[in-house]
Amino acid sequence: MRFLKLVKTIFVCLVTMGVSTFSLVNAQDQVEVTDAELNKIASAFQDIQKVNMEAQEKVMETVKDNGFEVDRFNEMYQASASPEKSVDATDDEKQRFGKLMSELQQMQVGFTEQIEEIISNEGMSIERYQAIAMALQTDSELQGRLKSKLQDQ
Repeated sequence: MRFLKLVKTIFVCLVTMGVSTFSLVNAQDQVEVTDAELNKIASAFQDIQKVNMEAQEKVMETVKDNGFEVDRFNEMYQASASPEKSVDATDDEKQRFGKLMSELQQMQVGFTEQIEEIISNEGMSIERYQAIAMALQTDSELQGRLKSKLQDQ
């Protein structure tokens, strides 16, 4: 379970932050979102969820195919992401982990492209989608409006 959360968190962060640079100053500004824009996001949501599920499954499969147990991968990943943490690993593990991370980054590019296409097909720019996605993280009124749109579908 912890691994799925990690994968989902990583994927969401990569998709929302990795597609293009987004200023934290802009994220703090109030974002006005039209009903038409929320309809587009709600419409894209189901397809994006499918890509996300596919990504999670492929990441787990790739981790296992590279000879890692989920807990060991998590331990090494957390150590690689934080300068304060370290993990004892053999040279072979370090080499396999590096190769695995490279594979996962390549996979992420493909998943990001799929999501960009879904968003584009809704007639929304990636930048606007990102701005709304950032606002959704903190704006409870906007979250409620989106939830309502999703229930209407």
